[in-house]
Amino acid sequence: MKVMFLSLLLSVPIAQSDKAMQLYEASTRYYESQKYDSAVIVGEQALPLLQQKGMKDEEAEELSILSVCCMRKSDYDKALRYAKACNKLDHKSGDVERISSSLNTIGSIYVAAKQPKEGLKYLQQALQYAEQTGLNSRIALTCGSLSETEFALKHYKEAMSYIDRAIELERKEGREAKLRIRLAQRATILAGINRRKEAVETFDSIIPYFRRTGNYQSLAISLNKAGQALLDMSNAKGINAKENLERRATEYFRESAKLCRNMDNPYNEMQARRGLYQALWTLNPDSARIELEAFNLLKDSLYNNASAETLARYNAEFGVDELQEENTSVRRSRTCIAIVGAILLLVAIALVIRQRKLTALQRKRLGEVSMTLDELRQRYENLTATDENGHPYDVLSEQDKDFLTKTMSTITEQLENNSVNVDELASALAMSTSQFRRRLSALTGETPQSYITNIRMQKARHLLDTHLELSVLEVALQCGYDDQSSFTRAFKRFFGITPSEYQQRSN
Repeated sequence: MKVMFLSLLLSVPIAQSDKAMQLYEASTRYYESQKYDSAVIVGEQALPLLQQKGMKDEEAEELSILSVCCMRKSDYDKALRYAKACNKLDHKSGDVERISSSLNTIGSIYVAAKQPKEGLKYLQQALQYAEQTGLNSRIALTCGSLSETEFALKHYKEAMSYIDRAIELERKEGREAKLRIRLAQRATILAGINRRKEAVETFDSIIPYFRRTGNYQSLAISLNKAGQALLDMSNAKGINAKENLERRATEYFRESAKLCRNMDNPYNEMQARRGLYQALWTLNPDSARIELEAFNLLKDSLYNNASAETLARYNAEFGVDELQEENTSVRRSRTCIAIVGAILLLVAIALVIRQRKLTALQRKRLGEVSMTLDELRQRYENLTATDENGHPYDVLSEQDKDFLTKTMSTITEQLENNSVNVDELASALAMSTSQFRRRLSALTGETPQSYITNIRMQKARHLLDTHLELSVLEVALQCGYDDQSSFTRAFKRFFGITPSEYQQRSN
């Protein structure tokens, strides 16, 4: 029953017998669900396997994921090493968008590690590459990072100029999710130049959006920033007004602390605990002391001094042509040890088998007739089979059909809002995430992430087939991807060719 349903609904995903790809995709799923500890553990197992197999695109993507996850976990030394290795691969590829992206990541790591002067150098060069791409989304992202850096350097005029440009570009592109992030960055600047009331009003207008769309990283940061602005405002108010502001700040900090704990984000949790200590000091001194103890424990665990000292070693290394050959000798030694005798034979056999499967799957997928999501929905709504006597019967119950129809409709809405989130999807169907996973898996044999990827790819192929005027970037955005490079890698993993190659073949 499941096989018949899947063959009609969506293409069957690649059977991942290859350990490197299994680990790589698991790392990607953990990263997308903001489980940074798990993403790093799995990603560090995937990385050497991807290097041994010469899978450069996947290696670069894994390095990018690891660098961001380590930065979220405040492990800046490791984050920087991964980001620089990624940038080196990006330069070899010659893709200016990828070069801009990895330079942006390097600069952001320096800023997070309290090294904004070093970060500014990388980000300025990232903007030069972003301008070469001509992509408003990439330029806006880099302007947002530059704004944060200039703000850290107390260059408020420059910071406001960059963020206003980013906001203008996001509005022009109609990217609602990213626009809210830029507004949060602008509100941070407003708070820093003593326009705190205006800052809090801005945060209050965008915090519900982050809650609704499941952008918990931006939500946690905005809660912390809004809470701190409220505390700063309370210092200039009378007793009653001061107490009200402190209570509001406490609510924001508590929500942020819980979110950060769930996301394995110790740095922002530490900020939330400090805010709670300050907000509760006059309201509830006993609770304030508990939060102070939690703050100190987190602070001690981050090893900020050690990270800063290690980063100092990289201060003179700015410049694309001077990126350090950090991991070359280690990779070569591992490769020489690994590729011997029987292991070499096994790897060769595995590659041949995998290539045959990829070729067969690519032929099957590219030979199928493109379908819109509405056509897919109609296909399974009318899905029937025959019993042993040749009499037709429904493969799916009406309840199952209704569940899958609502699931697909909700995913389609999330794609249009550029925010695909499994937790939000389950919530929209009035189910817990675990219940949703079990039921979807029972009906389709797929995980939610695999199911969403299938729908994204079907929509991408339909757009490429029927809307020839759209660029690859425009297709990527309509399919819920933030940038062209991530979409291109996902499309190639699914179909075996890039979107550009697919367009050329179709033409």
